[in-house]
Amino acid sequence: MPAVCLLLSAVTSLFTTTWLLAAAPFTVAVEPVGFSVRSDGARVSITQVVPGGPADRAGLEAGMRVQSIVSPVRAFAQGPIGKLGRRDLHDALQPTWDEPLILTVGKTPQEGHLVSVQRDDARPAEEFPPGPLTLKQLERLTLSQQARYHPARFSSPQGRAPEDEPSLTLHHESQAWVKKGQLQGMTGGGHTGLWIHPQLQLDSNCPARIKKVELRGPGPGLPRTLTPAPEDTNPWQQFDFDLPLWSLRDVTKACAAGKTSLTASLRAALSCQGEPVLQKTLPVKLTLTCHQPPPEDVTDTLDLVALRGEEEFLVGAKAVVTVEVMRLDTEVPQVEAATVVEVDDQGKELRRVVTLPVPAGTEELKTEVTLDTTTARTVRLAAELRFPDGSTRRTTAQQVPILTPELVAARQKEEEAGGERLQAFTARFSKEWKSPCANVPATVAWLQKQPEIASASGDKGGHHFSYQVKGSLLILFDCHQQ
Repeated sequence: MPAVCLLLSAVTSLFTTTWLLAAAPFTVAVEPVGFSVRSDGARVSITQVVPGGPADRAGLEAGMRVQSIVSPVRAFAQGPIGKLGRRDLHDALQPTWDEPLILTVGKTPQEGHLVSVQRDDARPAEEFPPGPLTLKQLERLTLSQQARYHPARFSSPQGRAPEDEPSLTLHHESQAWVKKGQLQGMTGGGHTGLWIHPQLQLDSNCPARIKKVELRGPGPGLPRTLTPAPEDTNPWQQFDFDLPLWSLRDVTKACAAGKTSLTASLRAALSCQGEPVLQKTLPVKLTLTCHQPPPEDVTDTLDLVALRGEEEFLVGAKAVVTVEVMRLDTEVPQVEAATVVEVDDQGKELRRVVTLPVPAGTEELKTEVTLDTTTARTVRLAAELRFPDGSTRRTTAQQVPILTPELVAARQKEEEAGGERLQAFTARFSKEWKSPCANVPATVAWLQKQPEIASASGDKGGHHFSYQVKGSLLILFDCHQQ
């Protein structure tokens, strides 16, 4: 008899709340070889491949899942690729001129195959920036680069080649989906109730210490000055930030006009110690996908609220829950304040409970909320996020049922009856089907005809099937376990 796996350890209640918390997804572009990947904190998938580029010629395709990075070897990129942060993932995917990027790609590690991508851009005369490099800079090099670094220093006694100059490079990849005049979701940034904020990564390099980078251009977020920490003397700096560059109205009007992108230009000025100011124009592009919904893993929903404590309360009982507003440090743009609100089943505000400030860098907020248990009802609590531009967005609401003793008793009685029906049906099923995995489609067809069954289904390959007796548990048969 195949092993029976109970997917639910107890009868599923309409009032049970489950929170699935995941790291905020992000996208990075590997510009030297022409592809982009998206990480959700567990999996890394290829989202875009530049036609005709090195990645395209190597056979990489959008939708492929990256299981691991084989080469180049970098000390900071050891371990699961899905656990790497934005900067580490970006740097780990960069091939060098001597070391191709070798990836294992496939739906599962077992079926993964190797793909080698070689960069074809011109090799610079000086591979390393003017030194000496700091310990943190050395740690960003590949193991092969680290071995070559010290000999390279001796070949350039002055420590700086004539062609070494201050430089600024902007990395970004932002895309917005619009349908029926409404923003449905975006990647590579976020938005307030008024403005689109693309996430930007600015790599700056000076022969000596970086003093500042000044940015000017359109949008209410400019001008803006980026500076390293006072104690940081690193000639390399990576600035990660976001800017409000397009209004939501800009985006919806562009889609209505048939446009596929919006572009804004930033004017940057890099000040290096002992060097003339470098002036550079940096274009920022927002790709638009209009008149269609975004992919399943892209959503405009803010799922940031969780309730801790009892999952339900009786009428008249003292009811206190802890409201957590989470992942605020990953929200783009920065949230200024969060207000816990109670809403009805249509999302209409019933009362404002408490407003909490959100200092920069705050990961989560917690506050206790006392519930009104005068009558039987469902309490719905959400968070209204306020941004520096004065606009707000609201998270999804979490529910807490207030129940009467009669309803609890009736539910318990139904659960007991469902358990009895399940036990009786399981006995009959085991008697009539000695080998239910021998022909899964036939087994499922028989299950679907039984009056006790609420649902039954099986996979096409005959590997497993499931069924649910009315008012009881969902049962899964795994045909590979004996």
